[in-house]
Amino acid sequence: MTKVLEIVSFGGAGVLVAVLVAATLIENIYGLPFALENIYHSWWFIALWALLAVTATAYILRTQRRVSLILLHASLVVVLLGAFVSFLTSKRGDMAISEGGVPASMFEMHDGQLEKLPFRLQLVSVDTIYLDNGAPSDYKAYIRADNIKASDLHTLSLNAPIKINGYQFCIKGVEDGCLWLLVSHDVYGRPISYLGYAMVFFSFLLLFFDRQSGFKALLQQIKGKTGNGKVKGESVKVAVKKERDIMSLSILARRMWVALPVSFLFLCILWHGRGVFPATNGAEALMLFVLFVMLLAVALGRKKRFVLLSRLLVVVAAMFFVVAALGLDGDSDVQPILRTPLLSIHVTTIIIAYALLACTAVNAVVALCQKDAKRKAQQAVLGRLLLYPATMLLAGGIFIGAVWGNLSWGRYWGWDPKEVWALVTLLLCSMGFHSHSLRFISKPVAFHIFCIVAFLAVLFTFFGVNYLLGGLHSYA
Repeated sequence: MTKVLEIVSFGGAGVLVAVLVAATLIENIYGLPFALENIYHSWWFIALWALLAVTATAYILRTQRRVSLILLHASLVVVLLGAFVSFLTSKRGDMAISEGGVPASMFEMHDGQLEKLPFRLQLVSVDTIYLDNGAPSDYKAYIRADNIKASDLHTLSLNAPIKINGYQFCIKGVEDGCLWLLVSHDVYGRPISYLGYAMVFFSFLLLFFDRQSGFKALLQQIKGKTGNGKVKGESVKVAVKKERDIMSLSILARRMWVALPVSFLFLCILWHGRGVFPATNGAEALMLFVLFVMLLAVALGRKKRFVLLSRLLVVVAAMFFVVAALGLDGDSDVQPILRTPLLSIHVTTIIIAYALLACTAVNAVVALCQKDAKRKAQQAVLGRLLLYPATMLLAGGIFIGAVWGNLSWGRYWGWDPKEVWALVTLLLCSMGFHSHSLRFISKPVAFHIFCIVAFLAVLFTFFGVNYLLGGLHSYA
């Protein structure tokens, strides 16, 4: 029975990844409504998620006794349950209210049907807040609700929705004294989803502090300790000897270290000039990626066995630095919706995850170029270690983005191409922890290839989605 659960759960995960990839391509051709009706909201897609959740849960309960792992997988099931409840019970739509106009009580749902609110909304006034350069930075609307006990004046602004009797209202836009609102009613699904997010965060902490976790074991190996605590000096000597043969790469890397202070300076200047965290477009996010890759290079360069990897990371970062510098535009306007601290938290968390995955990919390339099987295995240890924080930060960044989406658009998931590809990358990365089931990944060479494939998914999420698939999160 355990073997059947293993095959169905991991096979289902593979099918799910393939479906998600195909769905983004279909959406690009036929549009989001077509993809929602025929894929994302179809019975078979929901059944696929349900099958994966049930079989994976049963498999974990039969094969694991560690609380941290059981809690992690249980939290993911709670997240899926919240999404399913939202799908069944939530309502979303748009409505417009005018300053001095007749109070409104109807909103149009996304399927075209009209839904009646149990109260009426009247716009008292709406103000636009401007920056020193004349660009709008926020809107502040004052709304009164009738036919309810709490008829006090409500203040609404971007990224700061209001809730009235279970209905949430977000600003969609302001035009000629008319306020467009996004209306959502998700009393049951949203709390369940948020509980799942909290459980995921707590289980991640347990995994890092669990003495029996794979992370702790890998960390001990990285520190160069065997079972009796002796340092593996021979492996270090081999690594150092090989690194002496690449002096030309060393000289090239030293010349490119300038990317670290320059990228940091660019980001500080943009941050100061705009008053918003510099991650509002692709070039800025890429510059942030360069900064974190360079910091990883500094950290790894302190260990002799990782000097080669550190130098290669510098070269890779310098290449991305050139691409980012060519696309920087300090004069471009920033959308008011992006002027929120959640932007810095969401983007920074995901970019750090991308930088870690880039490091695993470069480490994999270095390992595959080695002839020594022991060296390949040693570098696989580093890749497996970095995969832990990379995957956890990626998941955390996605969940933070979901919270931001709820505050700004009244929904925490909309099947946008970048959202879907971030999920694809997360699912791929999570497979790297299941070498006991996906036994081919337990071999160093196969694991290194897996790391390269995972980073290719990152590259497509960043560049491919931006310039080929588009969507709400597109930087292009």
